[in-house]
Amino acid sequence: MTDSPTSDRYVMRISRMTVDKLGVRLYDRVSAVVAELVANAYDADAENVVVRVPLATLLARKNRETGEVEGYGYTIEVADDGHGITEREANRHFLKVGKDRRADPDQGKRSRRKRRSVMGRKGIGKLAPFGICKRIEILSAGGDETEDGYAVSHFIMPYDKILADDDRPVAMEVGDQDGTYRSKRGTTVRLIDFLPKRVPNQEIFHRQMARRFGLRQNDFKVSVEDTRNPGENPPFEIGSLSIPLMDGTKVDVSAEPVPLPDEQRDLPVSGWMGLAKGAYKNEEMAGVRIYARGKIVATTRAFGQSAGFTGEFTVRSYLVGEIHAEWLDEDEGEDLVTTDRQDILWESDYGRAFREWGAEWIRRIAAASRKPRRKRVEQLFLEVSGLEAEAKKRFADHDIVSTALEFGKQIGRFAAEDELGDQEYVDGLTQVVLSVAPHKALMDAFEAFNQEMFGEEGGIDSLLDLFSKTRIAEMASYAQIAYERVRAIRKLEKVVEEGGVEDVLQRIVADAPWLIDPRWTPITANQSLKLFAKQFAAYYKERHGEEVVFSINHGGKRPDFTLVNLSRGLRIVEIKAVGRRFANADWDRLHNYLEAFRDFFAENRELASDFRDEWVVDLVCDDVRITDRDKNTAYRYWRDAENRIERISWKDFLARAVKANETFLDAEDQVREEERRLATDSDSS
Repeated sequence: MTDSPTSDRYVMRISRMTVDKLGVRLYDRVSAVVAELVANAYDADAENVVVRVPLATLLARKNRETGEVEGYGYTIEVADDGHGITEREANRHFLKVGKDRRADPDQGKRSRRKRRSVMGRKGIGKLAPFGICKRIEILSAGGDETEDGYAVSHFIMPYDKILADDDRPVAMEVGDQDGTYRSKRGTTVRLIDFLPKRVPNQEIFHRQMARRFGLRQNDFKVSVEDTRNPGENPPFEIGSLSIPLMDGTKVDVSAEPVPLPDEQRDLPVSGWMGLAKGAYKNEEMAGVRIYARGKIVATTRAFGQSAGFTGEFTVRSYLVGEIHAEWLDEDEGEDLVTTDRQDILWESDYGRAFREWGAEWIRRIAAASRKPRRKRVEQLFLEVSGLEAEAKKRFADHDIVSTALEFGKQIGRFAAEDELGDQEYVDGLTQVVLSVAPHKALMDAFEAFNQEMFGEEGGIDSLLDLFSKTRIAEMASYAQIAYERVRAIRKLEKVVEEGGVEDVLQRIVADAPWLIDPRWTPITANQSLKLFAKQFAAYYKERHGEEVVFSINHGGKRPDFTLVNLSRGLRIVEIKAVGRRFANADWDRLHNYLEAFRDFFAENRELASDFRDEWVVDLVCDDVRITDRDKNTAYRYWRDAENRIERISWKDFLARAVKANETFLDAEDQVREEERRLATDSDSS
């Protein structure tokens, strides 16, 4: 079979709008655009680049009435001292879009004078500024030196003409300095006529720029000048990205290349990885930055691993690093960097090998960091909980305070670090520690007494200390339980008597889940409940397009339900205000939730396995008046046949709580009676 002859009857044309979507639209940040211009300067053998930009500034705004973009007259300039370009070079190379410069013998794979491995390849980076502006001005002095200096090429690239949906050549606007001469080589790119984009402040702009380059040469410097507030912000250099690391976690990966068993060779890498001292505070510091030819080509938090691996939270929240892998952007062979130059092809042969290599390093780092990471979480818990101060307020016994701190450290080491910003979670852990501390102090005292009795010589003081701590532990437990329950019941009595509104009643029940069932204990209030609430809320919103808010995670919003986790299963508490009837519209809403709960449990067996007796809706209201026959039938079906609804009035609800806690309430009455008697005696005397 012979090759078919070519013919101009069939011609492919690439629309410039396609180039726009594939290239320009990838650059929507000022820092990303400036980085492309800096990369061009590097390829032009520049040693010094000056970026002039108005920091912390909105470059333009969109008029809400007319829809027109209104600029403020700002400009951005990137000036370098590279070799510049002549008129011929501008037409042959710069103004040809999509041309691979490395394949062009006139340009090549390395820079002209310094023989740098050039960063450019795709030939669309020159259009990057159109992601933030409408006009690009090029003023470049280059070529051979003449008696008058270096010839200047000056032209303006207009967005609307260049990226019109047309494939005809576009003539550039000629600048007023074209054909003049300058004493030094170099190029200045000036951006004007901006889109509604914002330049970040100095700190953020520096981070965004620093992460994009991993250059190791000492002959390339980038400085930034703030053109808006030069007095407040003196010029600064773009340095390396500094990230504080957790002690003992940084590893040098240079000695272990990426193995390619099938090819019986290795892929060289250099750089480091480790865990940040704190969770990511900004996106620039997040993850391991991967560089090729000194320019970032990807950022990864887990080397392409799917979710669910051991230590995933730590890795995705703390893993940082800087790795150089030149083979990702080789001159010959497959280009392993994605079109947007923001990631690599993980499913390629090299990508899979890189992923496995990275996974092994992650396991090592995680193992080495386990101890320092736990120590850090321990200290964080002690700080945010104020445990020492709380223990001193509650216990007069120094040993119990010390025991509470030691126990708190143990709890803190294994706390969910991402939850330590949640005050409700921290308070819950603190209460567990303070409740258990007297018992633990008792056991420690008993162990010490046992050692003295059967080991070294003991005495009556040890026995007295043991009895003292026994009493303290017993009183601490009962006092805490009694205080919390009496306070909640008295508050509920007052609200019910005054005809309280739903959100107040929801909060009372959420703070005192034992009102639903006396068997509730703090141990049952676990993370499974929060996970369930989060997942169900997402499920319900996707199904009905509405948000559902539970009192355990309402964040200030009025809750729809209170969730209570009991040993027997999940209780979903639906509350109506005192004296209010549960009517047709209320049933329509609850019916949607009932069906959603039923289907959610059926579709998510693993998540629902924490609630072995499944779920029940506790409907607390004073009257049910569903007048629609079909709706009433459905209500009775869910209540009687499915046993998913348990209805109780507010008076019965209160009576049940009082009966279950009669001992505590009687004790309170006795205390108050004694206080009144003492007050009367005092007045009489």
